[in-house]
Amino acid sequence: KYGMLGSVGSYTPPSHGGKYKGAGVGPSPNYSYSACVAEVTCDPESGIYRVDKLWMAHDIGQAINEKLVIGQVEGSAYMGLSEAMMEEQIYRTGKDNPGGLHKTPSMLDYKSLTALDMPEIETFLVETHDPEGPYGAKEAGQGPLLPIMPAIANAIYNAVGVRVDEVPITPEKIYQGLKELKSGKPGGSGVIGRVGPKKFPKITFPE
Repeated sequence: KYGMLGSVGSYTPPSHGGKYKGAGVGPSPNYSYSACVAEVTCDPESGIYRVDKLWMAHDIGQAINEKLVIGQVEGSAYMGLSEAMMEEQIYRTGKDNPGGLHKTPSMLDYKSLTALDMPEIETFLVETHDPEGPYGAKEAGQGPLLPIMPAIANAIYNAVGVRVDEVPITPEKIYQGLKELKSGKPGGSGVIGRVGPKKFPKITFPE
């Protein structure tokens, strides 16, 4: 009557069949889908912005514990927001210090959002019964963080016309794009108002 409901089981994924490195990563009985809409306010002069609200929708299959699932989705939103806005892997180049060392090796230097930085989040659980998942459930771990970054980038583009194609999306990068739009001259990306890498690595995908 007052105990915890639990279950024990196991699952063996099917053989992936690929002969290339990494072919066995990610086999799953089912896959979930997530969507995000972001509302941002961005200063068209400085590029400083804030995220006002997120709307999250996640394909959860069957929600066994609705409150815990919502907590997982909103926790993923926190991770995605931190990655979109400030988290960054920066390494020393070796010119003045030993190369390859991380510039922000501790949580005192590596910045991430706090509870006070979080916007309002409205979460929608899209429930279906998946025959392969436990009791019809799907994952709600890291999946919901994936649409956060493009949602923020698209909202900023919609607000001020600057396309940032890399994370973190910082005010400095937005300001660079704003300067390009005013001058009519492209920056490092070669496209006016676009901030990011010049090109993507050429990758040959196996058939």
